[in-house]
Amino acid sequence: MVRQGRSVRAQVLVFCGALAYLGLGVDMVTLASGFVDPVGKVRPQDEALYSSISIGMAERGEWLTPRFLGRLAFVKPLGAYLPAAFSVKAFGISNWSLRLPSLLCGAALLTLLWSWKGWGAMLLVAANPLFFTLARRNMTDVPLAFFVVLAIYLWKRSDQGAGLSLGVAVLIKSVAGLTPLLFMWRFRIAMIAAALIAPWHLYQLAVNGEWYWKEHILDEHLAWGLATPENTTAESHPMFYLTRAWAIDPLLLLLIPLAIFRSKERWWIFVSIAMLALFGYRNVTYLLPVFVACAALADAPVWLGAVALAARLALGVISHAPPEPVPPLAALERYRSLNRPNGLIVVGVEDEFVATTMGLPRVQYALPGDARTLVKTNIDFVGRGIIASTFTNAPAPKETVILTKDIFQFAPPRDVLTRAEHAGGRKPIVQSGGWVIVQGADR
Repeated sequence: MVRQGRSVRAQVLVFCGALAYLGLGVDMVTLASGFVDPVGKVRPQDEALYSSISIGMAERGEWLTPRFLGRLAFVKPLGAYLPAAFSVKAFGISNWSLRLPSLLCGAALLTLLWSWKGWGAMLLVAANPLFFTLARRNMTDVPLAFFVVLAIYLWKRSDQGAGLSLGVAVLIKSVAGLTPLLFMWRFRIAMIAAALIAPWHLYQLAVNGEWYWKEHILDEHLAWGLATPENTTAESHPMFYLTRAWAIDPLLLLLIPLAIFRSKERWWIFVSIAMLALFGYRNVTYLLPVFVACAALADAPVWLGAVALAARLALGVISHAPPEPVPPLAALERYRSLNRPNGLIVVGVEDEFVATTMGLPRVQYALPGDARTLVKTNIDFVGRGIIASTFTNAPAPKETVILTKDIFQFAPPRDVLTRAEHAGGRKPIVQSGGWVIVQGADR
């Protein structure tokens, strides 16, 4: 049912209240901190990846082509990075400027649900821990959710608005943005969306054709999206998502049957659940569309959403306090203050790529093993020298990742971040929390 009488002034007030709720203390939340998966204890690594790309776009003024550690990076389309890049250009590099687009979309989503479905729907989403976490991170999930819901809202109201919303959703997260077309197909909507989507893809096909095709289409969509060469757990799809849904928001999980029974728009939930099975790669963030659809369709009373939000705030399930940062962060921050000219080699990825956002002269990663341990990709990273088994001091983007069992056997003029017990007794430049940064031995 569409609520009537929602004045512009009331919507602005709700939006401002939602923005204050989501944004409180967000600048104190360090990049990639906390856990998006409370069961698997998975950190939001994508936030550091997207932030690094956005900062680079703003610094270079290269607004159409994403790069990570100097190389082309087509893991997501332009909409995943450009809003944060514009925010950084306007306000400087900070946690809140990187997260501003996600915060705005989160507040807009809550306002739209309030205006369309009422207080109950809005409060249930506001009380969802996954939504709260993702809205306070520079990630694609909340912006995608807003534009998908907006497209559904506009479906029978404005073909142009629905098409534009759908197009933006696809530019944010590729095929995941096409979800509404599975139940709201209309040729005019599809054509308007295609007109918005096509230019960037055609540009990259013309300018960076081979890389774009192999990484964005063959790897990201076919190999990882559908076939999926590997997952982080051995659980089945149903078990993975059921355990996470129960751990994150048992209330909304229990409301799914009620939403299906009571709503004529039950296809929204069916499609959102079907998308979990369609994607071969399992990711807890894919649950957000299911939670939003359930909250929108359950027609829950206001008191239920209010109690859920109040209880989770009181119990600390939802908290504005800064969560646990990535383990090596303190060592990295001290190292950055020294302004050393050497590049930095990070052993492992326990920094979750945060080092790439800190403006250091050069960052490389050292991983154990050799090329035989790599998941096969269509981009020949080894052949291009991006993944290497030795140093030649080639300029970036080559030798971004070094495969070795002992980083200290090499002799580049680099500093090395590693666990203290792996430093081999070398004198630390920086030491904090069990992590040290030492100078690589010169030959």
